[in-house]
Amino acid sequence: MPVHVIRLGGNNINQPEIIQSLLVILKEIEQEHLLVISASEDIQQVLVSGLELICASSQTYSGLLNQLREEAQKVAQSNQLQSLPVFEQNLLPLERLLQGIQYTGDYSLALRDQVLSYAEIITTALLQDILNHHNQETSLLYPQDLGLVVSAEYGNASILRSPSIENIRNRNWDRITLIPGSFGRTSEGKIARVGERAADYTAAALASILEVDQLELWEISKSFKTADDEIIPHSAYIENLTYAEASELAYFHHSSIHPRIVEPLIEQHIPIQVFELSEGKKILKTTINSTQKQGSQNIKSVAHSDDIAILKLNGPGVGFKPGILSIVTTAFAQHQINIRSVITAQTSINIIINRNDIAKAEKIRQQLDLSSVNQIEFVSNISLIAIVGHGMQTNHGISAQLFSAVAKHAINVLLSGSGASDLVSYLIVDDADKHKAIQEIHKIFFNI
Repeated sequence: MPVHVIRLGGNNINQPEIIQSLLVILKEIEQEHLLVISASEDIQQVLVSGLELICASSQTYSGLLNQLREEAQKVAQSNQLQSLPVFEQNLLPLERLLQGIQYTGDYSLALRDQVLSYAEIITTALLQDILNHHNQETSLLYPQDLGLVVSAEYGNASILRSPSIENIRNRNWDRITLIPGSFGRTSEGKIARVGERAADYTAAALASILEVDQLELWEISKSFKTADDEIIPHSAYIENLTYAEASELAYFHHSSIHPRIVEPLIEQHIPIQVFELSEGKKILKTTINSTQKQGSQNIKSVAHSDDIAILKLNGPGVGFKPGILSIVTTAFAQHQINIRSVITAQTSINIIINRNDIAKAEKIRQQLDLSSVNQIEFVSNISLIAIVGHGMQTNHGISAQLFSAVAKHAINVLLSGSGASDLVSYLIVDDADKHKAIQEIHKIFFNI
């Protein structure tokens, strides 16, 4: 029988209605199902912040463990559980790691990845506790025991398909196997993460290795819609997307999937199906294919991201002076600061980064020798808005429609960009103008 590969959102462990639907679905299945679990956002945040506090001597390892137990108790209460044996069992090796970090006051990138992998491990352990409570038999398989081999690029590793194939294809699967996503083991035997909350990338790699008919995503936190439904309550589900469109929307945090999800699927053209779980059924909402459907609408969605800031390097000759951008980008890469985009002019270099990297970027910037730069500033409290869909360069007037939507309502555009890709045009506005801009852009392209 064919194996089914599913990525299940870890935030659902606190959603009893979704858990009840999951239990009904799992009870009825016959084929082997691999459920790759993403981290609970709350658990991951506790681990990320706690790790830094321990190194700064602002928190003890026992205090961090207590915080994790508090998060686990919330899950227990919402699911009416009296005990969490699988969770407690998986907390023991994490405790030893945290003890060592507190003793030394520091950690390597490899050790950081090993600690943060417990965001997925703990989430998966809690899900197994829930399923065990309901007499649903499952097995928990860690990626390193699965034989998932990754590169030694800590924090942003790549899954190495060829070394992983023999380990994974020759395995006998249980009916339901739970796999914590987002990490694997390097050839040297160390844990390396493939990204933040990147369980879908792991699931896609497994789907490719096992040559499944489709990869299924169950209950992602944000569905694919024509706009954020908190801003446009009547936004519609997008029935069909291409790989490229889905990746672009993920980049803008429009949907809670990892942008690298399509990488392992491209060669085999494996489709992705996105399901919501309700009343004991899985309901198909979006299908993601490798190619564009003929006659489909060009603009698929109005996406946005608030998690951005601009580093502006100003000076009369910054666009002429060689090496300035190289110095900054090299330093940022060494400190794991992601550069989301760069827009340049002769008098200014604008580097778009994640908003929570501002403090780190400022510290690094002070250590750099940037000749020809006479003014440096950070701009935050801004939003990145994009229209996404194939045909930006072949359909005349799309950019004009985009800018007319904001111009009519006196919305100031701080930066704009198009042409780098055939499927996205974007602009940056003040946070205060975000809602109005999205509403007017959505109205023009979707007539609602």
